[in-house]
Amino acid sequence: MVRRLPGRLKKTNTLWIFCEGHTEKRYFENIRITERLRLKIKSKVSDTTAKQIVEEASKFMGSKDFDNDRDIIACFFDKDNETQNSDEVLTQAKNQAGNKILLAYSNPCFEYWILCHKGYYPSESYDQDQVYNLVKQKLKIDTKKELKLYEKTKDNINVAKINAKKIQEKHENKNIELISRDSTPLTLVYKIVELIDEFK
Repeated sequence: MVRRLPGRLKKTNTLWIFCEGHTEKRYFENIRITERLRLKIKSKVSDTTAKQIVEEASKFMGSKDFDNDRDIIACFFDKDNETQNSDEVLTQAKNQAGNKILLAYSNPCFEYWILCHKGYYPSESYDQDQVYNLVKQKLKIDTKKELKLYEKTKDNINVAKINAKKIQEKHENKNIELISRDSTPLTLVYKIVELIDEFK
């Protein structure tokens, strides 16, 4: 959990979100524009590991653009392939983040967060393509093309939070490490969303 002083968010200057991929960036940018919030999104779209994302965020914390007393950083990454985000790499990312950076992980992919807006989907066999196709089927949204993904789904965002927490609890009850390749399916994007809610 990221440490924050009582009342800090009332004085917070900016929430910085470091992520990978076009879809994730578009989603958070759509939140920023729609809700008119102090969000800054830094995204790398190819061959970026969880560890590299956290390393970049950690390095940024030492820059002149980051206000250590008033700014907050969150990192999002997903499972990807085993070479890119192995359990070893995921563990390194967690260790690097410590309690300074909020980590939000999705397994197998970011689209699982979008799927949670429709219902509770606990199948442990989901891969990225299956989730993407379920979103197209159930929500009639092509996440690879949709520019207003947040606006299209925000009416069911509380449903998504409930379903995301439900699947998290399922893994915790089985003593499965959340930020690992074993936690299929999972999305912790709700943690960033709840942090964003405190900015509204």
